[in-house]
Amino acid sequence: MVDAVIADDSAVMRETLGKILEDGGITVVARAKDGVEAVELIERHDPDVATIDIQMPGLTGHEVIEQVMAENPIPMLVISSQTTRNADATFDALDAGAVDFLAKPSGDGSVNIWSQQETIVDRVRAVAEADVAGMETGRVSEDQSRTISVSSEFPCDPTLVIGASTGGPRVVEQVLSELPQRAGLRVLVVQHMADHYTERFAKRLNERTAYDFRQAREGDTVGPGEGVLAKGGSHLRVTNERNGQLTVSHDNGPKRHNVRPAIDVTMETAAETVTGNLTGVILTGMGADGAAGLAAIKDAGGKALVQDEATSRVYGMPKVAAEEVDVDMVLPKDRIAEGITNAFRGWSA
Repeated sequence: MVDAVIADDSAVMRETLGKILEDGGITVVARAKDGVEAVELIERHDPDVATIDIQMPGLTGHEVIEQVMAENPIPMLVISSQTTRNADATFDALDAGAVDFLAKPSGDGSVNIWSQQETIVDRVRAVAEADVAGMETGRVSEDQSRTISVSSEFPCDPTLVIGASTGGPRVVEQVLSELPQRAGLRVLVVQHMADHYTERFAKRLNERTAYDFRQAREGDTVGPGEGVLAKGGSHLRVTNERNGQLTVSHDNGPKRHNVRPAIDVTMETAAETVTGNLTGVILTGMGADGAAGLAAIKDAGGKALVQDEATSRVYGMPKVAAEEVDVDMVLPKDRIAEGITNAFRGWSA
């Protein structure tokens, strides 16, 4: 049984979200109408999970998360509106310790949110299982990261494909911030995330890593020292490799593992297309996306890495990949960049 607290200043949202969770077998033990009440109710009920709105009176969602994580950490899921301001605030909430987030449907209409019933219930259950004890919070800084020194060249146009889901954004950011720019990797990232947020996340990666990062565009090319993030709502396919550059395209075909973009699509097409050295990485997340793609990379002669259980907020995707694929390394998040670097150095020209 999963116990949940709902915090939202909209009475309609509190009522509708409560019905959705209860219909999905989740017990709603309390509903908070503002941030101050949210902190009080979380402390009183000690739920398995809390859903937190960003814009609330009293305390903002970000402030609620900071206070709860400092005093009585529990897994928290942010449910926020799709605005530019709220996109920034949502990533701040992840920095503060929230496990994951969902985009709130426009307005408070119950019809809109009921259309996401399955997604909401699945995400709340996944977040409830997250391990938040002892997890670091706050922005990844130069002091926290361990930049990998480069003592040898990285041969054969190296390509890195990273896949992540629940709990992934901060780990993706950390790993990429620790990679050496001189390695000249061509980086493809698939993070399960809605369209509005992938654009903002790509900007964060560009600002906080040594790589030139952007949200992937149709027909985009990715050269050494560059990276693209799959656009929310579209699969990212690797379609060509020429003169050291990859070409990517959008694919709006059926969802895989009930998600789009799916990690499998990007990894499988990279395995089919990339002729240089190739490494795939699966980070924290719910479900099984990425295992088939990682297997394809291995079959193509590439290397496969997964995040370990101890540092994964949700040990779903890495667990399945480790069980189904002959992976080369299982590493904690603080050593994944080192593992990637060593994987590429391990090849001869």
